[in-house]
Amino acid sequence: MNKKVLPRVIIDLILLLSILNGWWFIALPLGLIGAYMYVHFVEIIIAGIIYDSLFGFIPGMGNRAYIGTIVAVVIYGILNGLKKVVRK
Repeated sequence: MNKKVLPRVIIDLILLLSILNGWWFIALPLGLIGAYMYVHFVEIIIAGIIYDSLFGFIPGMGNRAYIGTIVAVVIYGILNGLKKVVRK
């Protein structure tokens, strides 16, 4: 396996396990690290969708039901902007 792929797979597996168990305090820093290390780390957005699917889609919550996806997209956008500034 490629040396760049193995750490990404490990990060993805830990991210998935932490989301499935509801450990957002592990998933959020891990997602931040992955989004900073890799160019297109869309797994953080997928993790937000999975988190909302498991814990957030409750009728009557309105936009708060999608907070995991919204936060994931915001983090992805901010870190992509910061990577362009930092890596010049």
